[in-house]
Amino acid sequence: MLNNQDISRLVKEIKTKVDRNSKYYGRLLEWHSDFVNHYGIGLSEQYLFSTGEYPAVISTSKHPLKMTPTKALKPDLVIERLIYSLDCFKHWHYGLLGWNCEHYARLIATNQALSYSVKESPLALAGLWQDREISIE
Repeated sequence: MLNNQDISRLVKEIKTKVDRNSKYYGRLLEWHSDFVNHYGIGLSEQYLFSTGEYPAVISTSKHPLKMTPTKALKPDLVIERLIYSLDCFKHWHYGLLGWNCEHYARLIATNQALSYSVKESPLALAGLWQDREISIE
């Protein structure tokens, strides 16, 4: 959960870290850490916004990044939606199977809150997940 001070800080940080000339700018990014995949939105070659349990601007240098192949919105719109989403979802709770970093990042980048990682997990086969039809328009 984010408070108004957190949102203001993150908006400033996003705006100072973006580079419209970066190949990662406004793109859905994926990286592997520990035993899971993580997702976020690219800001520049050096920074991305992690849509995980603790949303944050983080360095890309520690993560081998992959641009996730998807039909995404235009990068400028993705960044606008990212900033807007901070207030929209400030009270949402992270859940590995219900609302995770992939749901959040895909919603921002494509307008579809999907998690293929969840759908393909053994727990999904047991019917323990549910994707949501959500829009931030």
